[in-house]
Amino acid sequence: MIWNLVSIAALALAGFADPQGQGQAQPARLPPAAPDRISYIGSGNGWTGGRTEWWIDHSGRGEYRTTVGRKASGTFNSGPQGFERIREILRPLEDVRELPCDGAVTDQGMGALSWRRGAHQTSLRFDFGCNFRRPDAARDMLNDADKLVRNWSAAR
Repeated sequence: MIWNLVSIAALALAGFADPQGQGQAQPARLPPAAPDRISYIGSGNGWTGGRTEWWIDHSGRGEYRTTVGRKASGTFNSGPQGFERIREILRPLEDVRELPCDGAVTDQGMGALSWRRGAHQTSLRFDFGCNFRRPDAARDMLNDADKLVRNWSAAR
């Protein structure tokens, strides 16, 4: 009798363990949808201060403002291909939420890079005063994107 109860319990549990065939091979996960907008807000270092802000939407329209070094501002329309250029430059950072910090050593700039998809926004916050394990790559990507946006806003 006990074997009958154990067998029934085992069969019942087997049905609950994988009721929808979850153990079967799953289809490949789709890449995340393209963001609608990418934006950046950053401060200069503690010595020079200032702030830089820019955004670009999927159509390529955007705005740039800075008070770091010299004041400059402007709007631009780089077209959808401009948005894709910025996205390609920043793509390695798109799924990163934090740049690991091994201790701050200087008073450098900080800020946030954000990707908006509909009502959902994700951000990467950073402090360039940190001893990052790979600081130059992220800094170079941000500088490259910033330079493009700055040039587009100045060319209008």
